[in-house]
Amino acid sequence: MGDMEDMHLDEATLARLLTEANEDWLRLLLHELAQCGPCRGVGGYILDLYQNGALKIPFGIGDLALARSRMDAPRLWAELEGLPFLEARRLVQADPRFASWGLCELLCRESKNAAADQAARSVELGETAVLLADLLDENGPIEDRWVYQLRAFAWAHLGNAHRVMGDLRRGEEAFSSAEVWWQTGETVGDALGYGPVILDLKASLRIAQRRFPEAMELLSEVIEAYTERDPEFRDLHLAGRAMLQKALAMGQMGAPESAIRLLREAREFVDPVREPRLLFCLDHNLLASLTSAGRYKEAAAFLPEVERVRREVASELDGFRVRWIEARIALGLEQRERSRSAFEEVRRALMEREMGYDAALVSLELAALSLEEGRTAEVKDLAREMVAIFRAQGVSREALAALLMFRRAAVQERATAELARKVAEFLGRARHEPGLRF
Repeated sequence: MGDMEDMHLDEATLARLLTEANEDWLRLLLHELAQCGPCRGVGGYILDLYQNGALKIPFGIGDLALARSRMDAPRLWAELEGLPFLEARRLVQADPRFASWGLCELLCRESKNAAADQAARSVELGETAVLLADLLDENGPIEDRWVYQLRAFAWAHLGNAHRVMGDLRRGEEAFSSAEVWWQTGETVGDALGYGPVILDLKASLRIAQRRFPEAMELLSEVIEAYTERDPEFRDLHLAGRAMLQKALAMGQMGAPESAIRLLREAREFVDPVREPRLLFCLDHNLLASLTSAGRYKEAAAFLPEVERVRREVASELDGFRVRWIEARIALGLEQRERSRSAFEEVRRALMEREMGYDAALVSLELAALSLEEGRTAEVKDLAREMVAIFRAQGVSREALAALLMFRRAAVQERATAELARKVAEFLGRARHEPGLRF
């Protein structure tokens, strides 16, 4: 017999062991990789993945391929990240290295992250993810129906990007494609945990479409998935996220009391260490809901806590958004000068940042306050300025028509505080609902 010290793993032996091994053999394999340098040279990446939590016993060739792909994805993304969109697409199509499951998932995450302030970039990343998912081999080591689920995952992220861009038609088309792929692959169950993510993104589209009952149903499924289903995917923090989104929809439906109850429940789920800014978003919306419900004293008492969290984790612009709600609280408490001062401060800050649409919304609230006090000359100036801003920004015809009507009423001294608030409510909705008529 040969020397046992010369019996090291090679690629073929490792592949055979992974195909045939049970849990005990896998533990012995990991022990061998930890103890033997030559064996670690062949399969050390398996030990690394296990120690990093990317692999759990038992695992097979498919699990290993997926984990390794995810580990390599950041390096591939670093090659693509700085390239122009078309050049990146050509590279993905031409170089088989980029046919990577993990890279496709990473592109989906990057698309979602970019949606907040880079909507066009979000669409590009979503389109690249869809392209990449189509390039993956259905007959590879990973279960073929998982590939169908990945395609559904990519299409859902592209649909989300179109929603943020305001193109709800393309968003709907993308989610239709996602649904077809998901139905094709759902016979293997939701082994990768994509299901709740897709439902959550679809709920955002339904909210933008003002299809609130459907959005509520979808978000209830998401919350159930993260709290009551498979323990492997149980995640109370993500359930809290879905509760926040559901509360936002309730607010848009004109049900602030229901939103308040859900936001307070969500606060018990959210992990501020894991995602510090999410706690601010939750508290900001709770403050807004208390104000919308006319619970001004409660809102005023909660305001210092919101501002404390904002200073720790949010931006200066977020501070002006809190100040905007503070102006409404002061108005509700009949502290009119304090309210006026806050509205004017927020309006100036938004104008300086060239955020004309938001500045116009604040101006309408300020106009309503001025109209209640009989300061009609100030309202005429505000109305003229708002129309100029909207014309410069090229907003929708309906939004501009609403403001022109308000300006005409202001010039003729027929504008009322109620009209100003109705126009503000319409503009707030029209921003996310193309085609909405005044």
